[in-house]
Amino acid sequence: MPVMRVARVLTNETCNQGCGFCSARRPVERPDFVRPAAVLARIDEALAKGTREVVLTGGEPTMRRDLAALVRHARARGAERVVLETNASLVTESLARALADAGLSVARVHVPAFGPEADGITRDEGGFSAALTGARALAAAGIPLEITTPIVRNNLDLVAGIPGGVRAANLPALRLLASIPVEAPDPATLAPLEGAARALERLDQAAREAGIPLSLDPGAAIPPCSFERPARLAHLYALNPGGANRPGHERVPACGACVVSDRCPGVPRALLAREPTSAFRPLTEDRVRRKLTVISSVREQIDRELVTRDVHRAPDGRLVPSHIVRIQFQCNQACDFCFVSTHLPAPEDEAVRRAILEIAHAGGVLQVSGGEPTLNGRLREYVALAKREGAMAVELQTNAVRLGEPGRARELEEAGLDVAFVSLHGSRAEISDMITRAPGTFEKTARGLDALAQTKIRVRLNFVFCAPNQADFPDFVRLVAARWPAAEICVSVVGAFTDLVPRTESLIPRYTDLLPAMREGLGIARAAGIPVLGFESMCGIPLCLAPVDPRGFFDLAEIPSGHDGGEFVRAEACGRCELSARCFGLRRSYAELHGTSEARAIVRGAEIG
Repeated sequence: MPVMRVARVLTNETCNQGCGFCSARRPVERPDFVRPAAVLARIDEALAKGTREVVLTGGEPTMRRDLAALVRHARARGAERVVLETNASLVTESLARALADAGLSVARVHVPAFGPEADGITRDEGGFSAALTGARALAAAGIPLEITTPIVRNNLDLVAGIPGGVRAANLPALRLLASIPVEAPDPATLAPLEGAARALERLDQAAREAGIPLSLDPGAAIPPCSFERPARLAHLYALNPGGANRPGHERVPACGACVVSDRCPGVPRALLAREPTSAFRPLTEDRVRRKLTVISSVREQIDRELVTRDVHRAPDGRLVPSHIVRIQFQCNQACDFCFVSTHLPAPEDEAVRRAILEIAHAGGVLQVSGGEPTLNGRLREYVALAKREGAMAVELQTNAVRLGEPGRARELEEAGLDVAFVSLHGSRAEISDMITRAPGTFEKTARGLDALAQTKIRVRLNFVFCAPNQADFPDFVRLVAARWPAAEICVSVVGAFTDLVPRTESLIPRYTDLLPAMREGLGIARAAGIPVLGFESMCGIPLCLAPVDPRGFFDLAEIPSGHDGGEFVRAEACGRCELSARCFGLRRSYAELHGTSEARAIVRGAEIG
C-alpha cells in the first residue's frame, strides 16, 4: 500500500481573525499568489508528485468565493481526500452545502478555546459564536469535523474545557488535533515548554472523559519526553522507525540513551533557542517505544488496520467470510499483548461504512472491533447498518467497560447485535487490572456482562492466556459458571506478531506451561455445561496441543493458502500431521522465543511423536 502523501496548499494569506501566534497571515494578499490560476497550479503540482491528500489552508480559505471550485478541481484531478482548515466563522449554510457537493472530505475547525474567551485569542469579537454556527452548518451538510487547537500562552488554562464544550454543543467531532507552535511573529504569545506539556496532559484527560480521540499535530509538537508520564501521552504521537531526521530539530544529551532515538527527531530548534535550560529525560521503557510507533504515515496506518479480512471455518467445513472492522483505535485499557495501534485517531465515518457494507453485502460475519468500539458514538448505527444490509451476524469485540451504563446493552440488542465477544483476562481484579493496566475496570467489565446477560445477545468471554494469568484459568471458569452461566468461553494465547507486543517470556508462556491450567479449566467447564471455543483460530493453540479430542478438528475447512500472512511456521512434526492443512502451526515469534519442539503429529486413530 502506498504512503498517503499529504500536501498543504495555501489558498490565500489574509485572515478575518488576528491570532498573535499565527505565522501564515499577511496584512494584504499578493495578487499573483492568490489569483485562481496560481492556486490551481499549486494543487496540480502537488498531485503530480503523488499527493493523495490535499489540505487547503491559509490565511482563511473561506474568504475566497471560489473555494468550492478549488475542492472540486482537486477531486477531479485525483485527490483521494481534500481537507479544509478554517476558523468557520464565515461559513454559511449555502457555502457548507457547496463544499459538500464539491467533495470536501473533512473540515478542521480552529478552536483555541470553547466560549467567548476564544475571541480574545483570535482578536475577533463575536468570532466564537460565528465559528460555532459555521461548524454546525458544515456538520449539517454532512462534512466530518475535526477540531484543531493550538496550545499557546493565552489558552493554557482554557484548552481542557474544549472537549466538554464540543460534546455539550453536540458537535460531531471525529477528533481533536492539538498543536504547540514553537515560532510566532510575537514570541510572547508562545507557551513555555512546561506549561504547554501540562496543558496538553489536561486536554488529553478531558478528551478521554468526553470520549473524543485526541491527536498531536506532528508538524508542531514537543518531544514525548516532555511529559511527567510519557506512557500516558504516547498515543498522541506517530513516530516512524527511521524518521529521526526532521528539519528544524536537534539532539540534546538525553537523546543518546533514549529508546526512541531512531524515530524521534529531538527538540525543535526554535524551542531550544527560547528555553536553552529545559530539562529532558531519556525514555527507557520498551512499552513506551511500542506505543509511539507507526509503520509509516498515520493515514496509511489507519488504512492498514481498519479492516482485517478473515474467514470463519464452520464445523461442517464451510468457509464464511468474516471481516474485523476497527471503528475506533483508542482504548480505555492498555493490555501489553494488544497489537492494535491504539494511538491512532478514529477512522473516518465514510471509510467505516464502506468496510461494513463490503462484508454485509457479501452476507458474511461482521466483527466490530477497536481499540474499544464502545468509545465510538456511532456504534449503534454501525450495527444497525450491517444488519439492515445483509450481514449474516454482527459481533462486537469489547471489554464491556461501558456496557454497564444504563441502556447501553439494550440499545445494541435493539440494533440487532448478535454476539458480544468480551475480553476478561482474570477471575479477580488484581489479575485482570494488572494485565489491562486499567485499575477499576475489572468491576466495570463485570457489570457490563451483567447487563448483557439481561439481553438476547449471545455472550462469548475471551480469556487471553499470558504468563501473568496462565494459572488463573480454572478460577476464571468457576467465575463464569457462577455469574454468567449462559456465556461461552473463547481461549486465546498471547502472540507477538507486530512491533507493539513484547517478545518476552515474562509475557509469552510456553504452551506446556499453560496446558495444566487449561486442562483443569476445561474439566470445570464441561461439568458446568459451558462451551469452550477458539482452539482452531489464529489466536488459539496448535491443534496437536489442544487438550481436547482431535477428532473434532478433522472436519474443519482447510486454511486458504496465504491466509496467515506468513506469520506462522511449521515444525518438523507438522509434515507428518493430518491436521496440517487445518492448523496454523506455531506463530513465528513464538518459535523464535521457545522453539518448535512441543509440536507433534496427529493422524486419525493414532498419535505420532
